Amino acid sequence: MGMQIFWIILSLVWAGVSIPGIALGLDFPKREIEYYCPFGPGSNSDNFARLGAKYGQKYIGKPIIVVNKVGGGGSRMFMALAAAKPDGYTIGATGVGVVIQPYTLKGLTFHYKKSYRVICQMDYSAQGLFVIKGGPFDIPLRELVKRAKEKPETIKCGIGGTWMPQDFCREMFEQQAGVKFIKVPFPQAGEAIPALLGGHVDISFAPASEWAHLYRGGKVNVLAVSTEQRDHRFPNIPTFREFGYDITINVIHVISAPAGTPDPIINFLAEVFRKASSDPGFVEAADQLGATAAWKSPEDSLKALDEYDEIVGRVLKKYGLTPQ
Repeated sequence: MGMQIFWIILSLVWAGVSIPGIALGLDFPKREIEYYCPFGPGSNSDNFARLGAKYGQKYIGKPIIVVNKVGGGGSRMFMALAAAKPDGYTIGATGVGVVIQPYTLKGLTFHYKKSYRVICQMDYSAQGLFVIKGGPFDIPLRELVKRAKEKPETIKCGIGGTWMPQDFCREMFEQQAGVKFIKVPFPQAGEAIPALLGGHVDISFAPASEWAHLYRGGKVNVLAVSTEQRDHRFPNIPTFREFGYDITINVIHVISAPAGTPDPIINFLAEVFRKASSDPGFVEAADQLGATAAWKSPEDSLKALDEYDEIVGRVLKKYGLTPQ
């Protein structure tokens, strides 16, 4: 009888270790969790929402379902997440976009500090200016700038998601380089890539997760990236800084919950996604997407958003940009 009790206790301990909520005495989750994503399939946000969901559910013991809420350059999803019940069953992809949009679009009521509780950062990726390999704009960045100055507003620049990080990167480049492109916006982030490949636009800005596989496959050439130093995965791609442009606004992939979500649930989810981001499968998949697995605690993730808030506010003030 004594050994039976021993094995029962030991099995409960093992169960508690494998399912963090049990170990913490938390009666959560009882059902699947919805993971809101602001853009559709093929976008940077969707790629990483699905990656986080895949490995998150491995450690949480319940399904995590990605729900694409597309529209308003991401604002539809941000507002839906802010309005969701703060019980841990609704989380969402928030990052630089949730910081930028209230500065640039009128009528938005959400705020990254007031409307959400940050769970964690999962990873980050560089942004790049890229063109079709072997096409008429597959030229050094300095030559592209020269051509743009000689013939202003003739080069079509495809942007997926108005006033998302890639659009902000474009604005910074135009301002610093003294050029003006024809901005061709698309409702969803992933739509700019087919437009470029189809010859409907000449250049594009996007996070590495959207162009890494095309670059490796020889379909596009990346003229510059937004990292401070060259990425070890793409050693032949120069940084904007090498050309004298102060553009280091990368994309960070942050997961948040609605404001009011209890501390125990936030901490539980943060631990689940810490394990997910450390999983060798997640690390390898992120690397293939051109991103770097880099988990941060709720506190450090909020500090990262604070840093972007300071950068965005300063740059918009410098360039005299106002909400549209």
